[in-house]
Amino acid sequence: MTTGSSISGGKNKAGSPDMNNSGNMTITDTHENDNSLFIFLPSPRLKLLYLTYLFFVVWIFVMPCLMAVSILFPPSVSLPVSVAALVVVLLALTWTRKYYHSIRYHFTAGQITRYSGVLFKKKISIPCDQVHRVSTRRGPFQRIFGFATVDLLTADPTASSGSLILLSINGVEKPDALEQMIDSCRTGKVTG
Repeated sequence: MTTGSSISGGKNKAGSPDMNNSGNMTITDTHENDNSLFIFLPSPRLKLLYLTYLFFVVWIFVMPCLMAVSILFPPSVSLPVSVAALVVVLLALTWTRKYYHSIRYHFTAGQITRYSGVLFKKKISIPCDQVHRVSTRRGPFQRIFGFATVDLLTADPTASSGSLILLSINGVEKPDALEQMIDSCRTGKVTG
């Protein structure tokens, strides 16, 4: 039960830069305890990336299959197949948008929690003291759309790289500000 006391502008109450443009980061208060709660929402460009992926899947796989069906089979077969394909694409489009809106990252003193899912809700909680390193990565499409993925890593001697990804935060427009937030969570003092 959060109140909508979001902070915007260059600096927030604690003096740290906020990321409230494009709906990225908001600060809200809870009535259940006195700990401040920091909520990160992915960039709207992440939804655009998901829709771009869907477009490529439709263009590369669905359209050629529908063309082959329309050439090889009579209209009594190709029309129902085309309508069914259209329904599946529309469902995928709706699911993509709902999935994007379900992604939330909650930062509290000592813990980071990710909420996501449309039909099956998923909650992943990571204690901040397990995060030993923060890494930022950008794929080609992420560079085009102007955001990054921030990985929270822990030391793992059995992994080939020596680190294991605990949680990936997608759709980050300002990774440096988010890394500051993660560092403040690791120290146990959420500054927003």
